[in-house]
Amino acid sequence: MEKSRLELTLDNISINWTLDVATGKGNYASFLRKNVKGCGTITAIDFHIAMLIKAKEPFNNIGDVLPACMDSAMMAFESEVFDMVCISNSLHHMKNLEATLAEMMRVLRPEGYFLVSEMYSDNQTDAQMTHVLMHEWWAEIDSALGVSHYSTFRKDEIAGICASPSLGLENIISQDYAFLDKNPLDPEGVEYINGAIDMYIKKAVGLDDFENLKKQGDELRERLHRTGFHSATTLVILGSKPA
Repeated sequence: MEKSRLELTLDNISINWTLDVATGKGNYASFLRKNVKGCGTITAIDFHIAMLIKAKEPFNNIGDVLPACMDSAMMAFESEVFDMVCISNSLHHMKNLEATLAEMMRVLRPEGYFLVSEMYSDNQTDAQMTHVLMHEWWAEIDSALGVSHYSTFRKDEIAGICASPSLGLENIISQDYAFLDKNPLDPEGVEYINGAIDMYIKKAVGLDDFENLKKQGDELRERLHRTGFHSATTLVILGSKPA
C-alpha cells in the first residue's frame, strides 16, 4: 500500500530531542522509538510518579529515554529546546489543556514538529463504540475519584485544537488510524476488557453513585459480549512551528 504524506514525513524525520508529554506507561515513547527512525533522545514526562515507575521497564528496553515527573502545564525546560513535541491519547486528561499546549509550543524550537495522536468519539463502528462508551464510563469514575479524565473529543474538535491560531502551526497534515482486522469477539481480547470492567467497578466502590456506576459497567459487559470491542479510530496530526 502506498504510504500517506504523514507516514512519509515521519519516515524522513531526523532530529536530536523529542518530548513525549503525559507519557503514562511509556507506550507512545516505545511506539516512537520503533516507528520513527529519527526521533533521537526522548524525554518522557508525566505528572504521576507512579506511571513513570510502571514505565521503567519499557524505557529500559527501548533506550535513549529520559523520564521526568513534571506538570505539563508548567514545564521546567528552557524555551525552544526540543525538535519534536508529542502527546498521545492525553488531550482528554489535561486539566488545563490550553496551558499544556502553550508549554509544548514554548519548548519547541522554530520549525520543530508538533505531533498529536488522539482517539475520537464520532463515526465509529459498533465494536469501536464499545470502546468509546467504556471510555466515558472510565472518565466518570476517575473524575469522581479526583483524577483528571474527561470525555472523548470529536474528530473536528481535535482538528480544531491543532488548527487554533493560538498554536499557529504550519504545514498541518493528518490521518486516521483504525485497527479493525482482529475479531472483535476474540475470547482473549474480551477477557482482557472484562478485567478492565472489573477493575473500574472495584475502583468505584464507596462512591456516592456506586450502584448506578456498577449498573453501567454491567451494561457495558453485556454489550462487550454481544458486540465485541475494537479500539476507537485515532486521529494523528503533524504540524510545524513557524520559523
